Amino acid sequence: MSKHLLIAVLLATVGGGCATGADPKVRNEIAAKLSSAQKPIGDCYQRQLYVNRKLRGMYVVQLAVAADSGQFSDISLRRDEPADPVLRYCVIQEIAKLRLDKPTGKRIEIDSFPIKFEPSNP
Repeated sequence: MSKHLLIAVLLATVGGGCATGADPKVRNEIAAKLSSAQKPIGDCYQRQLYVNRKLRGMYVVQLAVAADSGQFSDISLRRDEPADPVLRYCVIQEIAKLRLDKPTGKRIEIDSFPIKFEPSNP
């Protein structure tokens, strides 16, 4: 885990953001996949801290999981406090790499996935 990034991955947030009726197993897998992106997203943030050491803030990500492939897609930011285009691009690319192990057969939408960027003292 990067010491320069806090990612709020809460099952309640993911569960609340999923389409109604989503299987709890699927919600847990989605949360696990999003949690697995913590290190690469932290690396994105770390690189941008070299450019702007005051970079901080929160993203609120909205996304969907494709029914046929399980691929995370339609990724957009509902909130973009860092307002850094390079960080934004990198984070979206890392989330877009995620895919469920087994497609669900129906589209699942996540309305709110918060990511908080905050440098810490080593």
